[in-house]
Amino acid sequence: MAVENIGGVYNVKIPGLTDAADIQAAFKAYHYGAYNSTATTAGIAADSMAYWLKTIEDDIALLEARPSSGGDATSSAPSAGDFTPSGIPDGYIWVDLDGAMTSSVIGATAIYNNNAPTSGLTSGVIWVDKDATTSTTGNPFIPQAIIAAKGDLLAGSANDTVTVLTVGSNGQYLKADSSTTSGLTWGDPGDLTAVSAGTGITVTSGTGPIPSIAIDTATVVDLNTAQTLTNKTFSFSSNTVTTTLAQLNTAVSDADVASLSGSETLTNKTLTAPAISRPTITGTTQIAQIIESAAVTSYSATGTAIINVLDQGAVVYWTGSASSNWIVNVRGSSTTSLLNTLTTGQSITIANLVTNGAGAARYLTSIEIDGSSVTSSTKWQGGSAPTSGNTSSIDIYSITAIKVANTSTISSAFTVLAGQTQFA
Repeated sequence: MAVENIGGVYNVKIPGLTDAADIQAAFKAYHYGAYNSTATTAGIAADSMAYWLKTIEDDIALLEARPSSGGDATSSAPSAGDFTPSGIPDGYIWVDLDGAMTSSVIGATAIYNNNAPTSGLTSGVIWVDKDATTSTTGNPFIPQAIIAAKGDLLAGSANDTVTVLTVGSNGQYLKADSSTTSGLTWGDPGDLTAVSAGTGITVTSGTGPIPSIAIDTATVVDLNTAQTLTNKTFSFSSNTVTTTLAQLNTAVSDADVASLSGSETLTNKTLTAPAISRPTITGTTQIAQIIESAAVTSYSATGTAIINVLDQGAVVYWTGSASSNWIVNVRGSSTTSLLNTLTTGQSITIANLVTNGAGAARYLTSIEIDGSSVTSSTKWQGGSAPTSGNTSSIDIYSITAIKVANTSTISSAFTVLAGQTQFA
């Protein structure tokens, strides 16, 4: 059977139109360009599907193998035929490995030459110094080779000129020095400018590394040295005393002014002592009388009534008639617990005065400390807690709380002694 071309742009083979139909033969002709399969790519006939696939594969391989747009260093200029599709791509840079500067320069070409080009220049020309050394003169970059040791510094020796300043010794500092090539030099701390003495300042070592200075007590007053001041004027806060020391050197008469050391009698004087919050008195103390404050309010006992002993004191008197039985909650204050107010071995006693009217006789049913019940640790006068109050009278409940243990469990931390007394 014969084969013939089909297609106008990319021809492929098909069986002759006059031959009998054979689908397998048609596929072979279409794929290989003949009725026989091929074992190698060399046997692929032109104008076949396999031929065109092989052409695409070859083109891809050439594209992958061709130089990138950032260029080759070769002896020959690139040829348009070296690229697929044909033509040198935009931005491609070729470095002439052994070329010399000519009068005609191709745009966008790198010149690999010993000397910078001076003629035939055009936009896009790049010159690579063929015989560059470690010197930075005339180079647009500073090579790493210029640095010889750790700590070396680059410094400007003139306009557009770089030099290396070799690292100094440990402990030295860098300072300006116009006499050196770099304008810099390494110096020792000992050559710092000496410290000069001033008014009232004595210098014992003016040079470094740490100058030694001291106050001259012969001319300057300090806080620690005994000194004699002559003809000085003193100003004391808002009350100013202006006089000479000779005028101040006069004794004050004890008959006119009370002193801290003399035995004197004060007549018609009012002495105001500063307020003292919770003083601690130790040892044997004799006190003639103490006036104690009482917190008197029109409160009517009901529910849970709070007594803040640090704010209200030891005597709390409610003048309003109790409206129901009540519970007393004893605290230090609204922000401080009684547990934290007392230490182990300390106690506090309060008297709670409660008014009962002519109606029902209300009474205290239980005691709390810091909001926790201490019923289990409360011992009542007479052996039992009250079961009733007294009408038309004032019942006083005496409560003594003794801190017996340092624990956060309130009922274990306190022993409470309580009693009820009627005042009609």
